[in-house]
Amino acid sequence: MVQRIDISTISGGDKILEPSTGRRGKLSSLRRSLNALRCRISKRGRSKPPDQFLDKFSAASATSDTRLHQAGCVAPQAVPSDGVCSRLSVDPSLPSHYRWLSVVSLAVLYNIIFVIGRAVFWELNKQASVLWWILDYLCDFIYLTDTLVHCHEGYLEQGLLVRDAPKLRKHYFSKQRWWLDIVSMLPTDLAYIWWAPSSCAATRLPCPIIVRINRLLRLPRMWEWFDRTETATGYPNAFRICKVVLAILVLIHWNACLYFAISYALGFSTDNWVYNINGPKNLTLSRQYIYSFYWSTLTLTTIGETPTPENDAEYLFVVADFLAGVLIFATIVGNIGSMISNMNVTRVEFQNRMDGVKQYMAFRKVGGELEARVIRWFAYTWAQSGALDEERVLAALPDKLKAEIAIRVHMDTLRQVRIFQDCEPGLLEALVLKLKLQVFSPGDYICRKGDVGKEMYIVKRGSLSVVADDGITVLATLGAGSVFGEVSVLEIAGNRTGNRRTANVRSIGYSDLFCLAKRDLWETLADYPEARASLTERGCQLLRKDGLLDEAVFANAQQTQDSLESGVARLEQTVENLNLRLARLLAEYSASQAKLKQRISKLEDRAQKSPTSGKSEGKTHHQQLQHPGSSASNAAARLRTQRRKSHSSTTTTTAADESLTTVTASGTTPTVTGVGGTSNSGNSGPGRQNTL
Repeated sequence: MVQRIDISTISGGDKILEPSTGRRGKLSSLRRSLNALRCRISKRGRSKPPDQFLDKFSAASATSDTRLHQAGCVAPQAVPSDGVCSRLSVDPSLPSHYRWLSVVSLAVLYNIIFVIGRAVFWELNKQASVLWWILDYLCDFIYLTDTLVHCHEGYLEQGLLVRDAPKLRKHYFSKQRWWLDIVSMLPTDLAYIWWAPSSCAATRLPCPIIVRINRLLRLPRMWEWFDRTETATGYPNAFRICKVVLAILVLIHWNACLYFAISYALGFSTDNWVYNINGPKNLTLSRQYIYSFYWSTLTLTTIGETPTPENDAEYLFVVADFLAGVLIFATIVGNIGSMISNMNVTRVEFQNRMDGVKQYMAFRKVGGELEARVIRWFAYTWAQSGALDEERVLAALPDKLKAEIAIRVHMDTLRQVRIFQDCEPGLLEALVLKLKLQVFSPGDYICRKGDVGKEMYIVKRGSLSVVADDGITVLATLGAGSVFGEVSVLEIAGNRTGNRRTANVRSIGYSDLFCLAKRDLWETLADYPEARASLTERGCQLLRKDGLLDEAVFANAQQTQDSLESGVARLEQTVENLNLRLARLLAEYSASQAKLKQRISKLEDRAQKSPTSGKSEGKTHHQQLQHPGSSASNAAARLRTQRRKSHSSTTTTTAADESLTTVTASGTTPTVTGVGGTSNSGNSGPGRQNTL
């Protein structure tokens, strides 16, 4: 029987009934079952086979995956954390926001083309009027929704995305573009009340649809979509060309509408320049628009072959059109030319490098066979990678992003190296940036027997053969993922091969190999001493497996290395102690200097007061002459007192003597205090002698 536990609240005393542990367990198991079923149906939350190598680089993702399973396949990002504020904020970096900009751009493009066209060509406005009404107000609804989205778009502040709705609205209205959104939504269609849309005809232009021209002010949103598409697409030059072509067509369309409107203002069929509306064929919409578009194209491209103007207004319009056409045509031609040249810039640079190599080989009279091999190598490089310079392309990225890209690209390659399988992620991130891609032609030797091993190689693509000294006998074949030379870069003491190659490795066809230099490896291991010891141990295991490790030499080297490390540690400790002592001495020296400066300042003050004390000394000397007995006894008493004081403060007297010596050496007139008074030893005269 299920029990219920009554828990009294402290504040009120009301009793709350809480289900027992058994019922809670059943509800939790039922909830987990439903979540698992929903995940299975929606194909989310399916776990992949564990990969220890990948887990090292996905600590953050592992944490999020754990939360995912605990919450029942609901990603933490999908759960709003700020309530209403989070629901009213839009992240501009999400794909959904980009798709929304695409919808807004279509609405803007519709207004750009048809608002002007329907305002001039009355037949276009009369045909399918219901469809135009639906499209017009659908675009208005998109504009209204886009205004709400725009004023709640998140922005970065100190590197963090702001998601607070009031702050987002304040930031939106602080910019100067908000009024464009407001003006573009003004209900100018209210003019239809007294200006009916069906009232336009050949005798009355423009059509009332012209009141919707304020919808064109939403054009910056379409430019924003263009910028994001140009950044995201893999064919930016082709997209730029398409964008320029679209701009040309829109300009020609507007100019055609303007020509038709001027023909209406001057009068259809009044002369040969304006549009001739006479005849049933000329009254059709297709002939009106096609002829106007043809005339606009000839004028803006400055080709000519148009009817000659016959009055001043026509001449002015044609001149303005020609000037605008010259500027527009020059801009378009320049942009398209630069885009086309940018599309082939990589090929041109590669061709220039290849031509330079061919000229050098011709100048040095290299043999035809070698020249053919070089040309085939260039052709293979271009066919495989397009002569892409990875270092130059990734130079603008920070090291962390370059490491992540390199890990994504070279993950399968690094997984093949046995000595790196259990290394910490930081070391692998540093090593993956050191990998260099090398391409070998058919018949090229990667290494020869007896060469000093300075690099290790990882086969990315192609096949290699291990051949005997005769160059014919094939001992083994290495394919993609094979690794060789990893022990030679570790410089293990006791290696019987002496870090030299033990076989000849030759490329069968074109082979792509990743190379890791010994110097790069040891520069990286300098920051990871534990990883260095671990790699050395794995290298020793490989050498022991093949019987190529001299244990005695390796043990002696280890002892020497340990003694060196301990000696370096003791030396570092000694240097640290010396630094501490030197710091103390400097502090004591600074304190003594301060005291000395104070004593010198006091002596200078006494020296300045010596003229006033000379008179008192003269009087004292006159009294001593009159009473020699009493003065002698008083002097003796003062002398004994002075000796006791000097004996008790030897340090103070020594410092004073040093200060007097310094002052005397510097040329300052000292003041010497005697028993009977004070006298200036620099100005000794009558009445200023020492009473002693």
